[in-house]
Amino acid sequence: MALKTFLALAAATVLAACHQQAQNAAGSNAQTVVPGPPSGRNASAPAAPAALPATPQPSSGSGTPTPTISLANGSTTLTVTPVPTPCGAEKLSDYANLLPTSTAKEEIARTVGHHDIRYVPLKTPLDTNRSDRLTAELGVDGRIKKFACG
Repeated sequence: MALKTFLALAAATVLAACHQQAQNAAGSNAQTVVPGPPSGRNASAPAAPAALPATPQPSSGSGTPTPTISLANGSTTLTVTPVPTPCGAEKLSDYANLLPTSTAKEEIARTVGHHDIRYVPLKTPLDTNRSDRLTAELGVDGRIKKFACG
């Protein structure tokens, strides 16, 4: 769950940084305007978005490195390079929600470059002494929900 929150925050930060860089490149100092609540008697006001920093900030005190975020000069393509892990879990975001068939397992092993992978139910304790082993955690539906080292 913390990984999902981190990724959501990182994605929002990246979008804010991209927007700020696009404004700077265009020479505009315009601020983003959030529309007010719709008029009407029974209309409910939408929640205002949280303010985000223009550039990614390292998390305070956690010691966890942040992903590298880059936008080539004059480019509109944003590149996010995840922090490398000893087991290769950062390479597998495209394999989430797959059934662990033999074909999927072979492709995952080929992607990470090793076969030291275990497939276990969610909430199984990770082996902190085995940071080089990849653990694929499976949901109640049998699909891969997340990858972690341990």
